Amino acid sequence: MNKKNTLDKKLNVLVALDLTEMDAALLRYISFLNSIFSIQHIYFAHNIKQSVLHKLYEDFISDEIQIDQIIEDELKRNIAKNYTGQAPYSTVVTNEIYTESALTDLVKEHAIDVVVAGDKTELKGTGGLPQKLVRMLNTHLLLVPEESRPELNKILAPTDFSSNSIQALQASLLIAGQTKGEVQALHVFGIPSFYFPYIDREKAEEKTKKHLHSRFVELQKKHALPAHTTFKYVDKKEYSVVEAIQRESERGGFDMIVISARGANNLTRLFIGSTTNDLIQSNQTMPILVIK
Repeated sequence: MNKKNTLDKKLNVLVALDLTEMDAALLRYISFLNSIFSIQHIYFAHNIKQSVLHKLYEDFISDEIQIDQIIEDELKRNIAKNYTGQAPYSTVVTNEIYTESALTDLVKEHAIDVVVAGDKTELKGTGGLPQKLVRMLNTHLLLVPEESRPELNKILAPTDFSSNSIQALQASLLIAGQTKGEVQALHVFGIPSFYFPYIDREKAEEKTKKHLHSRFVELQKKHALPAHTTFKYVDKKEYSVVEAIQRESERGGFDMIVISARGANNLTRLFIGSTTNDLIQSNQTMPILVIK
């Protein structure tokens, strides 16, 4: 994993709250994570967008009323009701035009290791907050859907054999070591259909799987992966890579997907790997931890 941002130390965690029903789910999930990670401090943050703030003051609120204090009091009430973890915490209210910029500044100010945010259906496909955060943050990002269950018994780690995806697999193994859970590395392959008039599909799949198995054995040796690490390769067939990952995660009853922000083409931190980006846009069922 990234040596400057590992998960095996006391973590500073930033939880992005938005004063919706999603907050209760995030607070319950971060309470659960208290029992897994060593958390030094949690910062519960809410950004009041300046455009919304100005509109509120113009239409409803007099100068005597401090909206920042109202928001902070509401955050504290919600935290007191839903957060049951032992790690100490602070509340932070910011007033910025863009929430992703406010969170980026807080990450730098408080040396944040992991940002936790809600994975909300209405943001899908809109270039919403999760996609922006993955591009902008130089830290791990955990996206938590509202219906996430507080379990980490099975972790799915998609891999393309790149060094970036190996970092995500190592992060999965570290988490599983804390929960006594299991990790499955997953590689999705596809054989272009236009080859099939000329080659035998079964033989092509058998040869491909043998090749992939040998590559994984090499990775196990190179990166000293535990012998009990399981590896599965699936033919995506008529599905996309992301659809194949989702099908495997649901069929296998996994509790989390851990994936690298970038794949084999590591151009710049401003670009998200296409598989990661599509998975963030389409996932609605389980937490996704994006490793930077």
